[in-house]
Amino acid sequence: MDPSTKSTHIPLTSSIPLFDSSRLPLRTWCADSREDPLTGLVAFPDFHSNIPRELAGVLVADGLVALAIGDVDGLKEHVETTNASDPACYGHLAGNRVMARLGAVSREWFAEQTWEAACVATFGGDEVIIAAAIEDPDTFHRAIGVLRDRLAAALPTPVSFALTVAGKEHLPPERNGNGWKHTFTDSLLGGVDRCLFTYKAARRTDTTLGGGTIAVAEPPTGWHHPTSRTLLSLPERDETLHVIARPAADRRPPALLLPCNGPAGLRGRRFRVTRVGLDPTTEVVVSLDGQAALPFLRDDDAGGVAVVLRPMRDGSRQRRPLDLIARLAEAGLDWSILPLHEQAQMLHLIRESADADIRDARIAAAVQAVRARRPR
Repeated sequence: MDPSTKSTHIPLTSSIPLFDSSRLPLRTWCADSREDPLTGLVAFPDFHSNIPRELAGVLVADGLVALAIGDVDGLKEHVETTNASDPACYGHLAGNRVMARLGAVSREWFAEQTWEAACVATFGGDEVIIAAAIEDPDTFHRAIGVLRDRLAAALPTPVSFALTVAGKEHLPPERNGNGWKHTFTDSLLGGVDRCLFTYKAARRTDTTLGGGTIAVAEPPTGWHHPTSRTLLSLPERDETLHVIARPAADRRPPALLLPCNGPAGLRGRRFRVTRVGLDPTTEVVVSLDGQAALPFLRDDDAGGVAVVLRPMRDGSRQRRPLDLIARLAEAGLDWSILPLHEQAQMLHLIRESADADIRDARIAAAVQAVRARRPR
């Protein structure tokens, strides 16, 4: 055949984006890993081989590590719907497009983060893992929230996450050789994955949960006593927090421990609490050895309880005097940090002031009380 008669080859348009393999979403961790060709993230086999050593190194040095797993909600249903409605779609092409876009958004988001040691990898067919050495659990939780929101805007279906934060106190007491590193890492990943799927399973019976949740769980190790540095803050104002509460049967009375720091004050703090599958109730979250806790109910699962926390509306907020509001704003202080009973007492004293000087002195005392409660 005469080569000159051959038609010019026209390359096909790629069905997924082509990633720059020299810019994998990693810093320090999992160096020289292979790229997952569909998502452009670190391939899971290389992640799973390297990350135990990386996590153990940070924890032994008394640092903090965070793991988050994201799973695309309803990907199977999206693929089936697209295949039934789009003549140009076939097989799992629609799913591939979703995962490719997930990878692209995750890479862009990772490039904006400031972690010195971290990576983003694939996990299973429709999941993503974020691992990082962190300074503050709340900052990591907010960063995952940003990624969740960006994925919701870019994908046809939301992505739900679960996360955990571990410190040196979570390491097993026996750490001979290197085998413990993989066992420990698998226990962390397994705990986060179970947390994620507890909420995904709950959505099948409780449609009010919706998708795109971020659930938080403690590391699944039974020999530690958590410290405040690995716990999140309780939700404020319009925030909603999804957690797995850990039963503490050794407490008298038994309690459900939340992966959060406890509230200030002896009286605790009221929240709207939903034990997944039950109606919401108003309950008081108290502090047990610095960790937030709820009462353990008879029907609670001894293996862990999916709980949704929402702050109660601050009834005294609208009744705060304007001069108190101005003084708090000037000092950059948050009135809600005070327990409700202290707020009510101070507001009563301010309103009952006999003259302007006494009122001013009581407002100054209220501002100082808020300042004293501020985390250091």
